[in-house]
Amino acid sequence: MNVLITGNLTEFENNLAEVFTREGYKVFTQDEARELGIPRLDYLIDTTDNRDEADRFTLDEGFGGEAVERVFRGNVLRSMALLETFLPLLDKGEGKRLVYLSSAEASINATRAVKSFGYNMSKAALHQFIQLTRNKLAPKGYTFRVFDPMAGEVTPQAAAESAYNYITRRRGTENHDPLRDDEENMVMRDAMGRQYAW
Repeated sequence: MNVLITGNLTEFENNLAEVFTREGYKVFTQDEARELGIPRLDYLIDTTDNRDEADRFTLDEGFGGEAVERVFRGNVLRSMALLETFLPLLDKGEGKRLVYLSSAEASINATRAVKSFGYNMSKAALHQFIQLTRNKLAPKGYTFRVFDPMAGEVTPQAAAESAYNYITRRRGTENHDPLRDDEENMVMRDAMGRQYAW
């Protein structure tokens, strides 16, 4: 199976590529996928996770609009463009799985953040994009994963192993009832396997 990991700059991304390769997958970066002209993709793992040093304000310090816009463009518009670019290859693949990095801080129910509003809002917007995309693509056999690698809390290697397990396994059905298929529930899981509501 062919796997595209959109980034290869962080330790987590490199470890994730190593885990997939170890398990027999063919792993590509976006540049490789374009240059080699691969015929199909099975998994698109969008590791887009942009932060901005100026996005550190709190509400009482004033709203950093330019930083918020940069983070939004980096985390949402970039992911939209990546999917548009590679969807034709995913349509030809068998896996049809889309994976996105996020953060529990973007969960409205779970966040306790008092700063980095731009980042958190951009990931909340990404969640909405994923939900809308799922509405369109799930009838065509696509499945979705949203993963928080817990950067700074879990080692990149441990996060990569956890991500691999979450990405490659089908989520279960309740009492073998296809109407209670867990794939129908859009959730985010972190590197410790915990589930977060959006």
